[in-house]
Amino acid sequence: MDTNHPIFLPASTRAFKDFGFMQAYLSFKPHLPLERHQFGSLITLDDATLKPGAKGFGLHPHQDTEVVTLILQGEVLHIDPNEPKHTGTLKAKGVQLITAGTGITHNEENNALTEPMKALQIWFTPRKKGLTPAYSKMHLTESAYLNKLACVLSPDGQEDSLVLQQDALMYYSKTEQKQHFTYPTQNKTRNLFIYMIEGEIQIAHHTLNKGDGYGLKTRNPISFIALKQTEFVLFDLKSE
Repeated sequence: MDTNHPIFLPASTRAFKDFGFMQAYLSFKPHLPLERHQFGSLITLDDATLKPGAKGFGLHPHQDTEVVTLILQGEVLHIDPNEPKHTGTLKAKGVQLITAGTGITHNEENNALTEPMKALQIWFTPRKKGLTPAYSKMHLTESAYLNKLACVLSPDGQEDSLVLQQDALMYYSKTEQKQHFTYPTQNKTRNLFIYMIEGEIQIAHHTLNKGDGYGLKTRNPISFIALKQTEFVLFDLKSE
């Protein structure tokens, strides 16, 4: 993807996949059009809803990938047959990070029998291959993300975020009122990407709505306005 110019990715250009137990809108995949192959180190962004009691894909492997799950609604049951301490539940607004490294096996299920589970499944390329597998999770408090940006992932654990094995940061926010945001790049050229979960954002000459994405390369701060009841994630990625 050419990030030298701002790129607007409408929700309608995502791919929709019905897995039976789960319906998902796919923003980045190798089989999609070129602008949706990836965005820097961000290689997967799936906006998914799991049916009540959904048992997931079953045990399956990952390798050399940073696997992130952001729970938006409901509760996930994470199962790791090789590391029992990594098996457990996580409610909204919980975040789970797996460094797959040399290889892991796991499954994710909807832990509720009567309610759907909504989540973002996000993958990054790691800083290098062959890392030692690792698992971590956190729960975001409303005071951290309401009408502000909460740092969820970073390479150095800043603001009590989970440590991602990549030069990338991820922020989550939910607003209840009109909110002006300015995101600094610390005078470094970075690739920035916003994905809309719900609501509306005004940025530059674009209005972003549910499912829309907007990315650009910049060394200058970006400013945008989130309108009432807006939910989104912002990625700050290394510029190649």
